[in-house]
Amino acid sequence: MKRYLIGIQLVMALLFATNCKNGGTSTPVEEVDADTIILDADQYVRFETTKGNFTIKLYRETPLHRHNMVRLARKGYYDDQLFFGVQKGYKIQAGDVHSKNAKPTQEIGIDEKDDTIASEVNPWKFYHKRGAVGQASTVQFKYSTSQQFYIITGKKVKTTTLPTQEKAINKKYRQAVKDSLTQPHAKDILTWQKYGEKKKISKLNDQLNDQADAIMKTRKAFTYSQEQTDFYGNIGGAPSLDGLYTVFGEVIEGMDVVEAISNVPATGTNRRPNPDVKIIKAYVLEDYQEPAAK
Repeated sequence: MKRYLIGIQLVMALLFATNCKNGGTSTPVEEVDADTIILDADQYVRFETTKGNFTIKLYRETPLHRHNMVRLARKGYYDDQLFFGVQKGYKIQAGDVHSKNAKPTQEIGIDEKDDTIASEVNPWKFYHKRGAVGQASTVQFKYSTSQQFYIITGKKVKTTTLPTQEKAINKKYRQAVKDSLTQPHAKDILTWQKYGEKKKISKLNDQLNDQADAIMKTRKAFTYSQEQTDFYGNIGGAPSLDGLYTVFGEVIEGMDVVEAISNVPATGTNRRPNPDVKIIKAYVLEDYQEPAAK
């Protein structure tokens, strides 16, 4: 996975869903860079590529990431970009604006802007199943990038490995809680370190550990649901990414195209397909009707 892929400070307050009621009147909208995005609704973006087309459903429960992809698609940001980070049986990645018209030997998937999106990680509901769409990140457990996204093409998983991942996720939640408790004491810790007051640091650390443990006891530990376990075991995905990165959508049409991109041989540090696979155009589907489940 490329070095930017994925990470976010798991601040529980950021795990939220946007809910709006319009009282039967006009649909509420939000201004986003002079565009409007419907609130409290799934949205859909279609990607036309040189390998075929696929459609992504963006979840209403992750509005920051959903708004971001809609905004960029409307601006034509993804048009003419190349895929990279292509790994058969794992994932494909895109979102590097510098990949447009990149020379054959040019490494892509490296440079990014500094703008970010706050975490919307929610492994209880949105996990890295096959077809899941997530956002890359440069800072673990804090933010997503606003540009690069990935699509999971993972194969069937041995479900006996899932308890290990559950422990890893809960450990990260616990560390995030302790980090939030430590932050107000940052200046004191720096002063104590400067003057070698190890006993004060050790005492505070013990207190913070006790507080973190007490808080974690009031919260429900993460465990995979039976539905998630069955999906990983029977269809596939990448559970090692759960609890780390924001999943904000899924492929609902054209998964065979995503798979075809994943199967293209890739070279270089960031696994650029050879031959290149290009996004011809990405656009928002207005008034889209999702296909009926088979």
